[in-house]
Amino acid sequence: MGVGRDDVSEGHPPAFFVVLRHLGTACDTLRRDSGLTAVLVGGAAVELYTGGLYRTGDFDVHVSDAPAFWAALQAVGFVREDQPGHLRNFWYLPAAPQYGVQLVSGELFDGRCDRLRLQLLKTEAGSAIALPPVEDLIADRLGQHAVASPTDDSMLEQAKLLVSIAESLDLAYLETRVRQEGGDFSLLALE
Repeated sequence: MGVGRDDVSEGHPPAFFVVLRHLGTACDTLRRDSGLTAVLVGGAAVELYTGGLYRTGDFDVHVSDAPAFWAALQAVGFVREDQPGHLRNFWYLPAAPQYGVQLVSGELFDGRCDRLRLQLLKTEAGSAIALPPVEDLIADRLGQHAVASPTDDSMLEQAKLLVSIAESLDLAYLETRVRQEGGDFSLLALE
């Protein structure tokens, strides 16, 4: 399943959907109560775009008002991690503790993401989760590949997977975003 379809039930374990439903409800609450949009980024966004071909164990969420989002998470049953040695901005559902929600600080992709391109993905419960444009995820993965160990091609492979399954790409926007993230556009072999 790729983003754009109404159901997201293929290719994922059931616990993934438990978290996704609750996260969608928290995102809706945040939008309704504050007008802010939380954006799912990182591996979970890649997992949704690829229909589960890539798997992750956490949901990285960019939000500009962490306390408001924490309140929305808590209202739908998420618990803040409180074990010594664990991240304090990490939340989990007791019903699906193998997945966690982590807040990402700063500007969304350093303020370079065109927020008008955000995609809303509806969950089976009818709530909606915002995802960045696929071009921003590809650029992010290439930027991370550029600074990774020379033997670690995992981010490059994710970028190539996203390119291969994308329904359409704005190549001019993609090339600009890859350059801004410090990645190498030629690694995508699009031409």
